[in-house]
Amino acid sequence: MAEARHETATPSPKANGTTSFWTNLFRCFAIALVDPRKLLAAALGIVVVSLGWFVLSCIFYYAEPTLNDDVYKTDSVKRVLGAKKANGEDYTDEEYIQKAKEQFTRDRDRWLVIHDLAGPRGKLSTMPWNEFRGENPFLFITRLSSQPSATWVTSLGAYLLAQIPVLTEPLQKLLIPVIRMMDPNASFGTRLYLLLCLAWSIAVWAFFGGIITRLAAVQLSGKERSTLTQAVKFVCTRYFSYIMSPIVPLGVITAIVIGLFLYGLIGLIPIVGDLVFYGLLFPVILIGGIAMAFVVIGLASYPLMYCTISSEGSDTFDAVSRSYNYVFQSPWTYLWYSFCALLYGAAITFVVIFVGCLTVVMGKWAIGSAAGVTTIESRRPDYLFAYAPESLGWKELLLKGSPLAVKQDPITANITDVNEASAKEYRDSMTWGNKAAAGMASFWMVFVFLLMIGFGYSYFWTAYTMVYLQMRKKLDDVETDDVYVDDLTLPVTPPAPVAPTPAPTVTSTPPTGGVSLPMVKENPPAPAASSIPPVVPPTTPPVPPVVPPTTPPVPPVAG
Repeated sequence: MAEARHETATPSPKANGTTSFWTNLFRCFAIALVDPRKLLAAALGIVVVSLGWFVLSCIFYYAEPTLNDDVYKTDSVKRVLGAKKANGEDYTDEEYIQKAKEQFTRDRDRWLVIHDLAGPRGKLSTMPWNEFRGENPFLFITRLSSQPSATWVTSLGAYLLAQIPVLTEPLQKLLIPVIRMMDPNASFGTRLYLLLCLAWSIAVWAFFGGIITRLAAVQLSGKERSTLTQAVKFVCTRYFSYIMSPIVPLGVITAIVIGLFLYGLIGLIPIVGDLVFYGLLFPVILIGGIAMAFVVIGLASYPLMYCTISSEGSDTFDAVSRSYNYVFQSPWTYLWYSFCALLYGAAITFVVIFVGCLTVVMGKWAIGSAAGVTTIESRRPDYLFAYAPESLGWKELLLKGSPLAVKQDPITANITDVNEASAKEYRDSMTWGNKAAAGMASFWMVFVFLLMIGFGYSYFWTAYTMVYLQMRKKLDDVETDDVYVDDLTLPVTPPAPVAPTPAPTVTSTPPTGGVSLPMVKENPPAPAASSIPPVVPPTTPPVPPVVPPTTPPVPPVAG
């Protein structure tokens, strides 16, 4: 079994105090932007979540009710209410009409909830390239340059603060279904729709968010040894833990709601329910409400759950317990780290999006300035941007000054033609070639736009990985370079070369008076595998006893 452990990297800046926090914060920009793996993972996550929500929106959305519907006619209301009131009196026709209007009002209020979520341009049904994310940075700089310089700092600060919520989209899109399920006007079908949207979002970001946080954790620790394949394997082996981490607190909320629902059914008993369950035991309701409030507030730690598993290689219980403990044990530190990370992220995201907008605008200006193009109205490249993304004011920026110029409301996000007659005439004059070229140009613009928005998501997960490592350092006294590694993240080290064994030597004994010389005994070459005969143990002949030679007597020397 592969040995898994925590490994401390080569000495890196210690995570002690503000200096290390700011150092790591500034590293997040390069780690989130330069690494294309994180950008692609974030862009894919955005698209997959949006496509799933769009399909669910098409399934659950329905047409707006009107008073002309058969359900609100007098005969239908009579079938619902019956002919008698509770006191035995008959309903009048005017009362039936009034009841029909009341029912219509309730049904329309319920429809408005699903319309706001799943209708055209709804919060959960709009594609990411058409979502409203505020004013275009290029248009903002253009407008700012025309204002007195004394107002620049105030305007820029207000713009950056307005962009912070845009950076928190991963957290927002988890909390929107949870919060909207508590809407009193939400019907059962709307709550089911929100529950499925929530489940789909968790399932998708458990995978893509896990990949981004794993890559970020390894890089922030100074190891930089995890490839995309290794990160995907790491997440796949722990995908159940990733997906269950946010589900556990949501399951706690669901359990409390079911318990209070059953409590409310008992409270429907006349007299006993009023006096005992709703009156004397009312603190039970308060305790359930407080428990749910704490769990919902703790969901602000949702980004830390994925960071915990990616950094520690642990399970769901550890992810939930650590993230909730860090938030409730040191809430002001968590808020400060989050605010600084998001404010810095708003600034660098502004720069990234501005550069992206400037790239497209300069390209449009260059091809529009080609010789003769300005005099040939039908060949002006305005049609290339007819299907440009609407989010971040791209369509408003790229069509400015053309017959297709649009204006986007900064509050409602509705887009209208500046001159409807000119726009209609221009669209009618577009050939199939113009439309095909516009479609292909739109594809590439959407691709670039998704990478820009993907940077915001990549930075979000990277920054919260850094926030987790800093919170762990503060509360658990664990260095930021101590990150879980296993054999999947360790490089394969080739075996060290083996030194050649010196050849054995045999020394021969020369005649008396000679010099002893070493003689190298050469090893014969190894025979081929096919020519090796079977090994037969040799028969050792008996060794005769050694008989010392008889030395003849030496005759005496004559004097």
